[in-house]
Formats: sequence, C-alpha cells, structure tokens
Amino acid sequence: MSLFTSENFASAAASGKDWREASKNVLDKLDGLEPKDKKRFNFGFLYISDYLADDANSILNLFRSVLEIENWIGCVGMGVIGTGESFVDKPAIAAMIGHMDEDGFCIFPQISEDRAHSDQDRVKTWLSSHVPMLTLVHGDPLSEEDPIMMLRELEKSTGAFLIGGLSSSRSHHYQIASAVCENAICGAFFDQSLPVVTTLSQGCEPISDFHTITKAQDNIVFELDGKPALDVFQDTMRALAAKKLGKTPGDFNADLTAIRKSEDIPEEFQSLFKGQVHVAFPLSQSDQKDYLVRNIMGIDADQYALAVSEQVSAGDRMLFVERDQATVAKDLTKNLVSLKERVIAQYGDFNPKAGIYVSCVARGYAPDKVTEETEIRILQDMIGKIPMAGFYAGGEISNARLYGYTGILILFL
Repeated sequence: MSLFTSENFASAAASGKDWREASKNVLDKLDGLEPKDKKRFNFGFLYISDYLADDANSILNLFRSVLEIENWIGCVGMGVIGTGESFVDKPAIAAMIGHMDEDGFCIFPQISEDRAHSDQDRVKTWLSSHVPMLTLVHGDPLSEEDPIMMLRELEKSTGAFLIGGLSSSRSHHYQIASAVCENAICGAFFDQSLPVVTTLSQGCEPISDFHTITKAQDNIVFELDGKPALDVFQDTMRALAAKKLGKTPGDFNADLTAIRKSEDIPEEFQSLFKGQVHVAFPLSQSDQKDYLVRNIMGIDADQYALAVSEQVSAGDRMLFVERDQATVAKDLTKNLVSLKERVIAQYGDFNPKAGIYVSCVARGYAPDKVTEETEIRILQDMIGKIPMAGFYAGGEISNARLYGYTGILILFL
C-alpha cells in the first residue's frame, strides 16, 4: 500500500480484513492532503471489491466525511486496481481524489423515470451550458433495461464520448454517483476544462481471416462462408495448435464433434479451450483493428454449429481471436506507445497527472495471476507512478460500445 500524488490528484489502494480496516488503510494515506496549488480536493473516484459490497453505503459515507468531498463516482468490482498493484478476490478499496473546476463536471445519477426532479433539473441545466467532452460511466450488467441500449440513448441525448465499465460482482452490482445506486447507468460528465486522453487495448490477436456468416439463427452460427461453422472452427484450431507446437495442421486428426464433456477435449486443444479462443465481430468494414470480442458458448456437434454470446444474422462478418499473456502484453504495449506519441504530438511532452484503468475481469482472474501482473507492470513501466484507480469489469465501455477482454485507460493531463 502506497500513496501516489501529482499536482492535483492523489491515490491509494489497500486491502483489509473487513470494510473498516480496508477503509482505514486507504484513508490514513489520503487524509490531510491538499493539491499543490492550495485548492481543495473536490472530486473522488471510489472502487470497492465485491467482498465489501454489502458495506458500500458505509464506505462511501466514511470517505465523504473524512475527506470532506461530496462528489464521488465508482462501482463494485471483483478486483480493484491502484498504481502498480491490483487486489483480486479479497476485500479491498482503490480511491483517487482530485481537484477540478467546480463547473467543469456534472455527476448524473441512475437513468430512470423515478429520479428526483432536482437531479433532472441540475443535469439538464449543466448540459444546456456545457459540451460534455467525455463521460465516465459505470453500469449494472443485471439492469432491468439493456445496458447497451441505455448507453446508446445517453450518447444520443448528450453527444458525449462514453467510456468506463460495467460492475462485476458475486453479490450486489452497486454503482456510485454521489450516492450508492443499483440497476443503473451513472457517472460524470466532464467538459473541456479537464484535458484527457483515452485508449483501448483489445488484448486479443486475430487467428483467422474474416468469415461471412451465411446461415444463423439467434446466437447460433450454422455456416461460415457456406461451410459448416464447426468445420471452419476446427480448421482454425488445428492451425493454431500446429503453430504453437511446431507442427502442421495435418498432424492433428482430432474431431471436436466427439466432445461430450470437458475431458473429451483433444489433448492438443486443451490449452486453447481455457478461455483463450473467442469470436469477434468487426465494427467497420476496414480491417481487424476494432472489433467486439464475444465468448464461444458451446458446440452443437449434431448440426456442426457454434453458439456465441451475441445475436447474429446471415451476412455478418466474424473472425476467431486468441487471448493469452503474450497477446495482452503485446497489444497493451503497442497502444500505450501510440498513446504517448499522440500526447507528445499535441502537447509537446508526456506528463499525465492521473489515470483511471478499467480491465476485463477475465484478465484479473487469469491462470496463476500472470496476465493480471503483466498488465499492471506494463502500465506502471510505461506511464509512471502516477495516481491511479480502477477495477476489473464485467464489460468495458468505449465510445458507447460494450467490449469484452479489453483494457481501457483514461489519462488526465
């Protein structure tokens, strides 16, 4: 547990046996600090591990009281992230506080018909006189309304660039927007007075060309390029296994239609089935640079079909991708290099003041913690020991789209 400070930000993250101890460990670092320009901290980011979800209200009230900051946003996650460290599968809190132009942000509560008129009026008034350059949002994946539709509506009504993530939890999926919310999309609008830059790291690498879905129903892909989908998938798996083992695809005769339980998976494919191979749907017709990664939910051996976690239609394009420690490290490094180059080109140097990092929960729960530790180390090595807070999400949000297996970084400049 360490304290990290910059000109207008400070952060700390810590674990503890319960909410009181975890809170104390963080607050002992943050209490009594003030920005270097002698102004007061007036905004906080608060991420709470799901082990402490039942105590979210108590934690928020304590942080508000001790630090004398009224404005807070954040959520619950199955892990939380600080500068150079993360806390997964344990009681923990990550917090970052900062000073911002009082009129440069507007916290908005859950989007619902029954929210207070005063909140509606406050948000409406702020939006009428500001252009929201960036909106940091946290959402509930179990919301009664489709989170994707809520994000699209928010984007349409405000014109803001939406970025953030959905909470992940084995209990309550709480969000924070000056109060503890549930069943919500909430967060904060920021105007141009707060300079920011963002990037998204896919963490996956294509292992096939694009295929055209030629027969599908709901989330079932029956044919790719006029061929049985399972045949195309098996050919891709054989090529990948051959590449990894230094052999040729013809060396493998395994048939995935014989799989009835996990132990039936052919030995050469075992490592590829441990959450590493997925499908992806491109967001444009251009190339493989931006796509939405979705899970392969199952195999229909009788119809040679694949079930995926996305509604699909004939004519959609799809490819197969792989995620492992190497692909996460490669893509994150490449994106951070590009981000630094962009900042230097625009501002003349690279000197970020603070950051928010939202990573896929699958990275935090990677085998042997390898991917998690690699990701956190790369962030610190390339960005520096700046104040940072974040969490492991049940879905990452960028440009109002819901991604999976990605890492999203917001830097305050």
